[in-house]
Amino acid sequence: MRVAFLSLFRRGHGGGEGRVAHELARHFADHHDTVMICPSDDTGLFREEDSQLRVFGVRSAGDGEFQMPALSAKTVRSIFDFLDAFSPDVVHAHEPALVGLIGQIWAKMNRVPFVHTSHVLPGKVLDFGATDALDMKLLQGSLSESISRRVLTDFYSNCDAIVALNQSALSALRDFGYQGKVFVIPNGRDLDRYAGCAIADVEADEKKLAFVGYLSERKNQAYLINAHADLPEHYRLILLGKALKPEYQERLERMCRDQGLENVVFAGQVPHQEIPSYLERSHVFVSASKMEVQSLVVIEALASGTPVVGLSNETIDELVDDEVGARLPQEAGPRRFAMSVRRICDLPAGDYEALCQNARDRVSHLDWSNVVEQTAEAYHDLMDEKASITKEEGAMLADLVSTLPPGEVRQLLRQRIASARREPGPVASFLMKLSVGKKWRALKRVPGSTWLLAAGTVIVSLVGYLFMKGRGEAAD
Repeated sequence: MRVAFLSLFRRGHGGGEGRVAHELARHFADHHDTVMICPSDDTGLFREEDSQLRVFGVRSAGDGEFQMPALSAKTVRSIFDFLDAFSPDVVHAHEPALVGLIGQIWAKMNRVPFVHTSHVLPGKVLDFGATDALDMKLLQGSLSESISRRVLTDFYSNCDAIVALNQSALSALRDFGYQGKVFVIPNGRDLDRYAGCAIADVEADEKKLAFVGYLSERKNQAYLINAHADLPEHYRLILLGKALKPEYQERLERMCRDQGLENVVFAGQVPHQEIPSYLERSHVFVSASKMEVQSLVVIEALASGTPVVGLSNETIDELVDDEVGARLPQEAGPRRFAMSVRRICDLPAGDYEALCQNARDRVSHLDWSNVVEQTAEAYHDLMDEKASITKEEGAMLADLVSTLPPGEVRQLLRQRIASARREPGPVASFLMKLSVGKKWRALKRVPGSTWLLAAGTVIVSLVGYLFMKGRGEAAD
């Protein structure tokens, strides 16, 4: 089949969410005709050197994990033209905004199944570090719970299905009000990369604890430092990752100085391919994160044979218990956390190695080969449902394009209607045969609220692009 994936992140950026999007596309490309639409220096098509995946880059600006695409009329036209030529069987977006919204509109207009993977809890989307990652005061000030809920509600209503990473994510979607089709498909990992990790020597004099991820309030490293203060000096805590906000890392370093903790190491961000070597030298992986839909680093730690001690959250509740480490309630104090770490590190070698093997077994089903197969089955299910035209889809409001404010994007959509009259595609041709008036259906199939959201998205993307481009030039 032909599948178009969309992500707001370049390869190697965006933390776990960005890695999952690109890795899923790359593994899918081994068996299917696949393209990834994502930020790039310039707009255009290229092939990744080390995979079968083709990438359609969208001109974007920004020097951090997130880059703002320039969704001008020219860029939107290029995305639409590429999708017309590629003619995907499924469009799959990982974020409900910007490029993802443009892809959704194209899919809706062309009756192509549209899938979205929910990497956040929809009712708490602003708590997942979005404002920290953007680091743009103008956009941060405009974000609010009511606006995000309105945007997500509209986006979800135009999805043919949403992928929930686990049962906690499914429950969150239902609590948010989404009643559409949901596939529960977990994140995948290249488990072979971690299967070769050696088990740490639990009888070593120095006990090493590891955390991997952004330094942020949600990840709650301050709690880990307080817990570490209750451990002996021969316990070393290694924090791998960069701070979303510099002042948070400064606060953590100040905590260490105030408590005289010289055995806490801020290792900074390291290439992801080096993570297995850190994990195999660690006796325990520690996590105090307040929210994690399905944490990749917890999966990777377990796959490497590293026991996990964590505070209860969506991932810890799903994957961690006394057979692979320790799961503590959110309200557990740092001293209790430290006691759980010591209990594991004090185990006899045989018992510790059994715990490590249990950890590997716990995530053995999360290899990418299994996840790609589940995803392909979900796509086929949706493609079968989309085979016929429903009466409901024919009853849409008239002239929805006119709701857009005057400008290049509205003109672009009008031009595409005129082009469809002269050179209709397969879907447009079929609709025109039914009735002259139905040639407008491709545009009318998209609700008016979505067109308004698209107009706002275009404006925000262009303002954000210019802001980030200017900031980058100033830094140079």
